[in-house]
Amino acid sequence: MNSKFICPSCGAEYSTEEPVWRCNCGSYLDLFFKPKFEKKLLSNEKTLWRYSQVLPVDKRFAVTFDEGYTPLISSDFWGINVLCKLDFMFPTGSFKDRGAALLIAKCKELGITEIVEDSSGNSACSISAYCARAGIKANIYMPAGNSTGKAVQAKAYGSTIHLVQGNREDCANAALEGAKKSYYAAHAWNPYFLQGTKTVIYETVEQLGWDVPDYIFVPVGSGTLLLGIYLGLRELISLSIIDKMPKLIAVQSEKCSPLKDYVEGKKGCNSISDKSIAEGIAIHKPVRLTQIVNAVTESKGDFVTVDDSTIIVALKESAHQGIFIEPTSAAAIAALKQYAGKISPPSKVLVILTGSGLKTTATIEKLL
Repeated sequence: MNSKFICPSCGAEYSTEEPVWRCNCGSYLDLFFKPKFEKKLLSNEKTLWRYSQVLPVDKRFAVTFDEGYTPLISSDFWGINVLCKLDFMFPTGSFKDRGAALLIAKCKELGITEIVEDSSGNSACSISAYCARAGIKANIYMPAGNSTGKAVQAKAYGSTIHLVQGNREDCANAALEGAKKSYYAAHAWNPYFLQGTKTVIYETVEQLGWDVPDYIFVPVGSGTLLLGIYLGLRELISLSIIDKMPKLIAVQSEKCSPLKDYVEGKKGCNSISDKSIAEGIAIHKPVRLTQIVNAVTESKGDFVTVDDSTIIVALKESAHQGIFIEPTSAAAIAALKQYAGKISPPSKVLVILTGSGLKTTATIEKLL
């Protein structure tokens, strides 16, 4: 398979046949891979592996639960007709299974037997589940104060859980130290994770009859979903499947908004006096921050922040429509309120619903 790693910082290149996870200069790596795609060659399976033509892994090493091809339904929020991609309907309850499926398949292909990952919750669960299925030992570093349900879920899969005191950055630093002894299968660092998350836009475009939305609202923490969507859109345009780039709307919490802070020239993330209920997007220093900003800017999109009170309203409204999601996921619906009256038919608006409410039932019980 014609692919290679390229460092966006210094330009160094590495083979994808070696267990490399970052450049010698310290930067993350991007994957150079030019896919080919023909609709007539699509398999009949309704899983993300339906798009194996554009996935840079050998399908013989697939680690799978037949995941993917999640429902796309129509809803109405704040007077806006919205297409909701139900990406919480995955084996572990979040969209992160897309990235984990590709990343762990690559680990299996390389013969890796032990990995390290750091996560605020959902990535830990996904990586743990796929490692369990692949027979790979997983060391998971998680912030000590986050949802205990996610820690229990990850531990149940057989992972070794390392709870780290402090914020998400402290957790990442602890994992980097642990990665000196084994492969760092970090969702934010590893480009194979993005190759998995890009399948959400391939699915959506096909579900829309090979059409594309005008707006895509995405909750953003480390940015793996937004960057995967952007990557998939760029591929679909280059393959002449679609002819335009939707506006990407990056949604963050007012209590932690490094993207908007960066664009507005502020120093770092807003100080956090108390944690946001949208814990999954409370990432102070996204590894790929500039890539995220560039993707949103190129799409002529927007950086939107939402407060906890609006997230709670969105959470309740979603539940009243039969959609039970976690607060992080509800942040994207909350952001729609800022576009009420600004978007009208025939514009197509897509919202990715990323995590199941079953992940945070104790929190939701208090909020509702």
